[in-house]
Amino acid sequence: MIRVGDLERPDIYVLSRLLDRLWKENGPILRTRLQVGTNLSYDNLVRYLDWMRLRELIVLNDEDDGHQTVLLTPKGKDAYRTVVLWVNDMVSEQTWKKR
Repeated sequence: MIRVGDLERPDIYVLSRLLDRLWKENGPILRTRLQVGTNLSYDNLVRYLDWMRLRELIVLNDEDDGHQTVLLTPKGKDAYRTVVLWVNDMVSEQTWKKR
């Protein structure tokens, strides 16, 4: 059983979707919007957010209205540039059409 924040091997595509959505938001995003925007179950979202927080890719902020927002850190932005751009390059249709 996987504990929160203790993903042995996180799915690179799930991580890529989360980083991509956070990057495109370019600021704090509500967890619910992030969940819907990445098509993850709430349990998986929490697990991945905790994993990302422990690795300092994101910060979680408690807002005055009781909601929690998610924001990429500089380290998270570097991860976006590395992971998402690599995934997009390797699996894009254009890459396969060139072969």
